[in-house]
Amino acid sequence: MSGDTDSDVRGTRRRTTEYTVDELAERTGMTVRNIRAHQSRRLLHPPLRAGRRSVYDDSHVERLRLIQRLQDAGFTLAAVRALVHAGSEASEVALAWRAEAVAMRFLPGDGIPAGKLTIEPEGMTALLAQPGALERLESFGVVRRTPGGGWQGTHPVLVSAGRRARESGLSSPEITGLQLMVAEHTSHIADELVRSFQQHVRETSDDEAHLMAELREAYEVLSPLVTAIVTASFEVQLARTLRAQFGLDIDDHGRATPPEA
Repeated sequence: MSGDTDSDVRGTRRRTTEYTVDELAERTGMTVRNIRAHQSRRLLHPPLRAGRRSVYDDSHVERLRLIQRLQDAGFTLAAVRALVHAGSEASEVALAWRAEAVAMRFLPGDGIPAGKLTIEPEGMTALLAQPGALERLESFGVVRRTPGGGWQGTHPVLVSAGRRARESGLSSPEITGLQLMVAEHTSHIADELVRSFQQHVRETSDDEAHLMAELREAYEVLSPLVTAIVTASFEVQLARTLRAQFGLDIDDHGRATPPEA
């Protein structure tokens, strides 16, 4: 039977609710078997002791709901374990990145409709007019050759961004230059990230099969976090540059506005 108890926390009184495992299952919509499994996998922290009884509290409810959200978002159990142990903020960042990736219709392993990767004729004509541009973009994986001998993008967001940049008035050479600059910098970040993955997993095992399994797990956990950090860091630096050079501020909606007097 659930009940409210008073507990002392650093000199203050705090009411907590206690649950049996059956009540916890009912409150979270999980089965008792699943709750036990999450405990054995170290996803859920152990229950509390109340005399001879094992009881759960709201922290267990919150953890189970977080596990459900991460699993519903498509994270593997290995990734869920690492994220919940990293803390709620890391989990929320990963969930936010996942939601953004879904909104962009681009997730690792997803089938991408060919139309979303097609470079429109105007853009392709402009690229063909720049000797070696497509080959340089190909070297960074921004575009690729099609079986029919043509070209297409590799990421729908990059294709869409290129089109919008042309519509905004940027010239094709300017767009190509920006794409190559960003690709080069992010390539260096990716190289460092992979080296960090390898160093981390090699410290735990020299077995090649185990190494690859650990590398995949590290990628699933760290990739969304690093992606979120890179994206947020760029937004911060862009806002600082706009303010320093033009006196513009970026509001919460991403609009550039003059600073307040």
